[in-house]
Amino acid sequence: MAPLPGSLTSTSPAVAKMLQKWSFKEGSGLGARGQGIVAPVQPTLLHPTTGIGYGERSYDNGLPGTTPVVQEEYRRRCEDLARVLQLEQECCNKTLELLRDMAEEDDSSAETTEALAAVLKSTKVFQEERTPGMWKATLPSSTMIYVVEHVIKPKMAADAREWTPSWDTDCHRWVRPWVPLVGHLPDSLYDALESKIVKHADEYAVISPWKDLMDPTQWETYTRRHVLPWLTRLVRELMIAPPKQMDPSFHTVMQWAPLVPAKIVVSILEEELFFDRFEDALRHWLQSGAGKPSSEEAIAWCTGWKNLFTPELLADEGVLARIDAVVDLVDAEA
Repeated sequence: MAPLPGSLTSTSPAVAKMLQKWSFKEGSGLGARGQGIVAPVQPTLLHPTTGIGYGERSYDNGLPGTTPVVQEEYRRRCEDLARVLQLEQECCNKTLELLRDMAEEDDSSAETTEALAAVLKSTKVFQEERTPGMWKATLPSSTMIYVVEHVIKPKMAADAREWTPSWDTDCHRWVRPWVPLVGHLPDSLYDALESKIVKHADEYAVISPWKDLMDPTQWETYTRRHVLPWLTRLVRELMIAPPKQMDPSFHTVMQWAPLVPAKIVVSILEEELFFDRFEDALRHWLQSGAGKPSSEEAIAWCTGWKNLFTPELLADEGVLARIDAVVDLVDAEA
């Protein structure tokens, strides 16, 4: 028969003697007031037929069309939707804050009072199930124009003047909250912004967020002036040296590649003879006599390079053809 919970017979004689010395009473818990638990914690058996390492979340085997991948995609879309809806509410709250500050001033205008009333009325939409854009649609056009031109843009201009990328790489505080109403960086602020971030043109953390915050024309202008020349130089100066690649420039190029159209990256690789130089380096390695690699070693090296390419680049037929040509070269030398 198993000992009762809290019984001294369930422990060793030495421990039982020590507890008795401390005036422990059988059947009670530990602690100054006997507040400790008496019965041991019981394990909960959820899956009696599973082994060690089992998890509730399905394993993602990477195969297309499997249920875990579909579930992961659904989860990602739900999270993206939640972020958009949350951003709209943040924009509304910040707009109300600015309008209230303006309304409290002695020289507040009738437009400010009317805009404040309209935005306050629009907050009812947040009490309902909504889709992105519903809050903006509830605002009268006159309110939208006044808020954007006389409330948000002046605030963004003031924040832009004070923003220092070297100290604060996060541009979300003064741009992203206003995206639901302004859509993107105002054209009037582009020149001031460019003059600041160009000093950090090779810092991914500073530059990459602006792809989503500038409009396509602004982003194309910036990348054409500052990103593409730098990526071109990296590819041009890249040293390809098997069997151990020491030059990390290609990693950097592939990190930045999603920020510009894939066809432009392909053009840079072709114009700077990347694939030709790659084949030359591989051919020299395969014909290096005593240092000649095995076919498996050469294929592994080529595969490592292929894995560095972005999915967008691997979707390009010309890129795939050049990669296949490299594999054919290994087979021919073998």
